[in-house]
Amino acid sequence: MDESPSKVILDDEDYNEVKSLEEGMKNLLEPPGWLPDGWIMEVNRDNDGAIYRYYTCPFSGITFTMKSDVLRYLFSGIDQYSLESKNCDVYDNLTRTHDWLPNGWLVEIRAGGENMDKMYKFYVYEQTGVRLFSKEDVLLYINGMKISRFYTNGQCDASTLENILATLEFNPKGFPEGWVKEVVYRGTNVGGIRKDRHYTDPVRNLVFRTKKQAETYLKTGKVPKLAFVQKTSVHEVYSFEMSAPLVIVLPNHLQFLAHFTLTKTH
Repeated sequence: MDESPSKVILDDEDYNEVKSLEEGMKNLLEPPGWLPDGWIMEVNRDNDGAIYRYYTCPFSGITFTMKSDVLRYLFSGIDQYSLESKNCDVYDNLTRTHDWLPNGWLVEIRAGGENMDKMYKFYVYEQTGVRLFSKEDVLLYINGMKISRFYTNGQCDASTLENILATLEFNPKGFPEGWVKEVVYRGTNVGGIRKDRHYTDPVRNLVFRTKKQAETYLKTGKVPKLAFVQKTSVHEVYSFEMSAPLVIVLPNHLQFLAHFTLTKTH
C-alpha cells in the first residue's frame, strides 16, 4: 500500500510567520500605487540578499532606482518630450554619432559643475592613458599632431575616480559591430560604488545586464528574462559634446551624486 504524502502541521505562530512572508513577497513584486500605468518595475536580489528595484519609463527607456528620481522626472515633463521625439526619424543619425571613434578608445562621462549638475564627456585611450575633451582633439592625436591640454575651467575634476558616472566602449571585443558596452556607476546604501554593466544590441535595441546574457542571446537568439528594450539608445543619451545638464539626461545618477557629495564634504 502506497504511503500517503507527509504533511507539515504548523502552529499558529509559524503559520502567521509564513503568511506574513508570503504577503511580503507579494507586496515586493507588485508595482507601487505611485508608479504610473505603463511603467516597468523589476525587482532583483543580489547574492548578499540586498533588494534592488528598477523603474523604467516606457517612453524614454530611462531606468531609475529611487521613487524620488521617478517623481522628479515626471514633474519635469521629459517623458512627454521623449514620446513626441520618437516621431522624428533620427535613429540612423544617432547610431552613427560615435562611428568615427577608433577601437580601443572609451567614452568617459563625469559629473561636474558648481552644483554637480552637469556631465562632462571625455575620450580616453586606455593603452596610453590619454584623455581628450573633444572629437577634434582625438582626430588630431591619432594623426600624430600636437594637441592642446583640455580645459574645463575647473568645473570637472578628471584626476579622480570618484566622479565617474559611466564609461562606454563601442564595438567591444567578441561582439558584432555596433554593439555597445556601458558601465554605469552608482552609489550603494552602504556608501560604496557599484558598477552596472550593460550590453546593447544595436539592431533590436535590446539591453543585457551581463556579458553572459548577451553571449547567450547571440548564440541562441533567445531573449533572457532580465533583458529590456531601451527606447532611448545609448547613442542618444550620450550624443552631446563636451558637457550637458546632468538632470535632463541621466536623472538616475542622482543617487551616485548624493554619495559623491557626501564623500567630498567629509
